[in-house]
Amino acid sequence: MEDIILIGYGGHAKSVADCIERQGEYRIVGYTDIEKHSSKYDYLGTDSELQHLYEQGIRNAVITVGYMGKGDLREKLYNMAKAIGFSLPVIRDSSSVISETALIGEGTFVGKSAIINAGAEIGKMAIINTMALVEHECRVGDFAHVAVSAVLCGNVTVGQAAFVGANATVIQGRTIENHHVVPAGVTVR
Repeated sequence: MEDIILIGYGGHAKSVADCIERQGEYRIVGYTDIEKHSSKYDYLGTDSELQHLYEQGIRNAVITVGYMGKGDLREKLYNMAKAIGFSLPVIRDSSSVISETALIGEGTFVGKSAIINAGAEIGKMAIINTMALVEHECRVGDFAHVAVSAVLCGNVTVGQAAFVGANATVIQGRTIENHHVVPAGVTVR
């Protein structure tokens, strides 16, 4: 089992950590954050410790800062981790269903009971959250977030760092522009 570090700690980190433990491929060494939180995982210090941790032989990291208003922060942390040399594996819950023909970029998180269907392409560092449905031939950009129970019907494009809110539905063939936010519960026709 390989070691992995959580970069950032909050609500999203708890969901990601739970999936990592369910996968059984990685052992969570601890987390970095700007401050120590109540957690069963060891606090390893601020992100300035990442270089030292890498030099100690830890090669895997996962960015566990959620999307809400932090798309730029997620990208900054990704660039920092990659510059150090960390591998950012795809973290997917064992209950998720991913088509063998779907492509998933590095560092992406696929939550509980999420479905990614045939021919879908998910960029790096995306979040496909709990019970989200990404139908056939959809394209989800880097750093984008498809929130809890959101539905992307066939051939939808979600731009880079865009956000599709909880229970939102995007009807087939539509495009959500880069950095755009689709509010929770909305239907994009």
